[in-house]
Amino acid sequence: MNIPISVRLDKLWDGEFCKNDWGSVNYIVGSNGTGKSLLAEQLKNAFSSNGYRVRLLSAERLSGFEKSDYSYFSSSGFSSGLNISQFADFKRFGENYGLSTSGFIILKERLDIRIRIEALLSDIFKKRIRLVEEGGFLKPKIQNLYRGAEYNLKESECHGLKELITLLAFLFDPTNNLIIFDEPELHLHPQFQSFFMKELQNIAGDPNSTSTKKIFIIITHSPYFIDCRTLDDLKNIIVTHYNRQPTFIDSFDQQDEYTLKRFLPRFNTHHKQFFFSPNPVFVEGYTDQQLISLLFEKIGINIGSSGSCIVDVGGKDELAVFFRLTNKLQLDSRVIADFDAIFRGKLREVVQSNEKCIEYFISEGYGRDISASIGEIERKIHIIANEIYNSDKVEIEIIPLQNILKIIIAKADSKNDVFDLTLLTLLRYKEQMKGSLSAGLRLSPDIDFVFARYYILISVLKKCNVFIIPHGEMEHYFKHSEINYLSYGRKDELFHNEFDFLLGLTEANDIETLYSDLLAAISHAIPTIKIDLKEHMKFQIVEWIQCVQRAIAKKEVYDIASLKANVNIDYKLFNQLFDIPDDGLTITKDLKFTCKMIINRASFKTQKQNDFFRMTGSLKVR
Repeated sequence: MNIPISVRLDKLWDGEFCKNDWGSVNYIVGSNGTGKSLLAEQLKNAFSSNGYRVRLLSAERLSGFEKSDYSYFSSSGFSSGLNISQFADFKRFGENYGLSTSGFIILKERLDIRIRIEALLSDIFKKRIRLVEEGGFLKPKIQNLYRGAEYNLKESECHGLKELITLLAFLFDPTNNLIIFDEPELHLHPQFQSFFMKELQNIAGDPNSTSTKKIFIIITHSPYFIDCRTLDDLKNIIVTHYNRQPTFIDSFDQQDEYTLKRFLPRFNTHHKQFFFSPNPVFVEGYTDQQLISLLFEKIGINIGSSGSCIVDVGGKDELAVFFRLTNKLQLDSRVIADFDAIFRGKLREVVQSNEKCIEYFISEGYGRDISASIGEIERKIHIIANEIYNSDKVEIEIIPLQNILKIIIAKADSKNDVFDLTLLTLLRYKEQMKGSLSAGLRLSPDIDFVFARYYILISVLKKCNVFIIPHGEMEHYFKHSEINYLSYGRKDELFHNEFDFLLGLTEANDIETLYSDLLAAISHAIPTIKIDLKEHMKFQIVEWIQCVQRAIAKKEVYDIASLKANVNIDYKLFNQLFDIPDDGLTITKDLKFTCKMIINRASFKTQKQNDFFRMTGSLKVR
């Protein structure tokens, strides 16, 4: 549907957000604090100006219908029910503030809608809703069909059922032809999120063509609400960002269309995580995702603190699909890939055409043609492999490679295997490989070329956030099992053994040392925020020291007892962080002082043992 919409949000971004092409179901996704709800308010006004009857249901839509009146903390005002004489006010206030309480008025006034919802409640939840008029008030009640008991919906029913009843009331009500749902997943079980989405899709459509149809805009943090089956569905997703305009996909090139059409049937809730992350990380398989996540958890880094997530996409070519898709949405996405992604697959095509990669390649003196350089590596590797195959005498480290080449090199479909195994050996035994070639002096420049150019390409790929595992695959960095890099099977068993081994490790420093090579390869691929409790504790201690210094200078503190009793120093509060022993404070006649502080381990759980700080009148802390 062509509906020209332009909105401004000067407090969040510069310029105008413009979108003309809208679907019957549209989504607004993004991290917390990126302005989704503010954008929804502006969209409500813009669509209203285009002649649509718009209703916005905010994330606080159940306000007034909480279970109890919590005194200062509650806006609950319907303990007696909804005053029938004020129905018009409830509707108006609900319209203005995005509240859904008036949904119960819809049920009272629209028998057809109430029957539809009662049928759903009865068949799904085995409950029945009854709207009772008592003393001029409308009071919704629920009956449990199994037990027979009836109770007030407001005080005794769960939030989820209240949400579902009111959401369905507005969904079925014909008054509005465009509805904006802000976080419809609130309080809903995932299965009922999916159920509501199916009901919504039955009504979604162009109201200008069919009067019973509606346009929907869904603000959500739930992958269960993102339903993408076609390329048009992807175009209807708006992603909000910190301090810049929202983004969406307005077109696909031919290659994207072909690849995405084949992938979308496999697009599951796990994949959809990336819509909610400003910097998603894509890996090829679940083993990579599980090991990387556990490794970072074990060294005390919470990947989610930076808004990141690790998504396994199930294949090498799928890495390119997700990477291109997130680039179109202007997400700061990253890819961690095995070494062979440089030489084959769709990801190679993405990198070769990336301007950042090309510019870096030029700056290093290699020209614009990354593809030609990759091709030259491939050509030289096959020359080296043939020399190893034909060599009469090889270094002991190269014998395993030669033995495998004698088996596979003549096979018609072995080209990739020959290339991979030869390169993997070169990366580990460069000098031994030189000594194994009968034409060693002549081929030494080729070996140096391949070795150097390979690492240049890894640096090139980093410029577009593609991070290559340089020594092969994740399995080549396992520590629990001895891996033969030329031939290893039982990959699933190896993974589970390594996962259990890592799961059993407890000391972060030991893990960082043991997996230092793997962490060096992938750490820059994953944006992290390391929460430094020690640094923040230091700030608090320094401020406290200044209070102590002032009190000593005023002669308000003269021994440990007066320090602990001084109101301004507030030792009782800071004693939660540290202790000062009875002999921990000394003050000289010229009012210089030394104080020994013992950090309380319970308040600083990352410490292996109690820390000692000393403070002096010159505020030196060590």
